[in-house]
Amino acid sequence: MKKVVLFLLSIFTVLFLISCGSKPAAEETKPAAPTVEDVVDVVETTEIDNTDLAAFLAKIKNARDEAIAAGAEEKAPDQLRQIDDLYASIKDSVKSEDADTIVARYNLLTDFIKAKDAKSEIDENGFAAYAQGNYDKGSESLAKVEEAFSSSADLNSEIFDAAKDACSNFNTVLTVAYKRLAKDERAAAYEAKKAADSVRAGVAQKERYNVAAEDFKSADSLYSMQSPKKALEKYTSAKNEFNALYKEVSEKRAAAQAAIEEAKKRVAESAEYAADADAKAPIKEPLEGIEDEDAVLLDEDKYENPEDAEADIAETIEDEYVEDTVENGEEE
Repeated sequence: MKKVVLFLLSIFTVLFLISCGSKPAAEETKPAAPTVEDVVDVVETTEIDNTDLAAFLAKIKNARDEAIAAGAEEKAPDQLRQIDDLYASIKDSVKSEDADTIVARYNLLTDFIKAKDAKSEIDENGFAAYAQGNYDKGSESLAKVEEAFSSSADLNSEIFDAAKDACSNFNTVLTVAYKRLAKDERAAAYEAKKAADSVRAGVAQKERYNVAAEDFKSADSLYSMQSPKKALEKYTSAKNEFNALYKEVSEKRAAAQAAIEEAKKRVAESAEYAADADAKAPIKEPLEGIEDEDAVLLDEDKYENPEDAEADIAETIEDEYVEDTVENGEEE
C-alpha cells in the first residue's frame, strides 16, 4: 500500500513541474512611435531657433556695414578687429544679449568715427565759433571715448553715450555754420540773378539761365530739408552762373550798341550827303530801287515780354529752423 502511495505522489510532482516549466514567456515591451504632433513640435522649435539666429546675424551685419561705410577699416582698424574677433567667437551660438552687445560696439565705432570726421571739418573751416558751446561739449565727449579705446578698461554705458553726444554736438556746429553761410550765399545769388535779369539774360541765354534758376530752386529745397551744406553748393553754382551770364550778355549788348551807334553815324553821314546832292541835283521822277521815305519795307516784328523769361524766385526764404542746443545765446 505504501508503495502505491509513493508512486502516485511521484507522478503528481512530475506533472506539477512540467506545468510550471511550460508557463508562457512575458511579452517584450516596445517603445511607442512618436506621434505626428510630437514631430511637428520638434520641427517648429528648430525653425524658430534658426529664424532667431538669422535675425541676430542680420542685425549684426547691418551694424558692421554702417561702421565700414563710416570708414572703420581705414580710420579705426584695431577697434574694428577687436569687435570682429568677439563676434567670431560667438557667431555659431549667438543669443539675443550677445547680438545686442556686438551691435552696440559696432554702433559705438560708427559714432566715434563720424564724430572725429565732423570735428576735423569744423577745425579745418574754423566753424567752432558758430556754436562754441556745442563744440566744447563735443570735444569733451570725444576725449572720453578716445581715452576708453586707448585703455584696457571695459566699455560701459557712459562711453556709448559719450560717442553719441560727441557726434550730435559736432553735427549741430556744422548745421548752424552751413545754414548761416548758405543764407549769405543765397543773398549773393539773388543779387546775381537780378543783374542777369537786367540784361535780359533769360532771353539771350535761355538754357543756361534756366539751369541757374533750377540750381537756385534746388538750393531752397535743400535748405528747407535741413541740408544746408548741399544747399550752399547749389547757391554758389547759381550765383556763379548768373554772374557769368550778366558779364557775357552785357559785353555782347555793349558790342551791339557800339555797332548801332556806328551805323547811326554812317546813316547820318549818308543822309547829309544825300541832302547835299538833292539840293544840287534833285530827282524829279521815281527811280527803280529807290523807295519813298514813308514806305514800309519790313513787317513789324512782335516780341514777347522779356520779363516773362525771368525766373520767379522769392527774395528771401522762410527759415523755421531754430537750434535749441546752441549754447552761445543766438538763434537762427
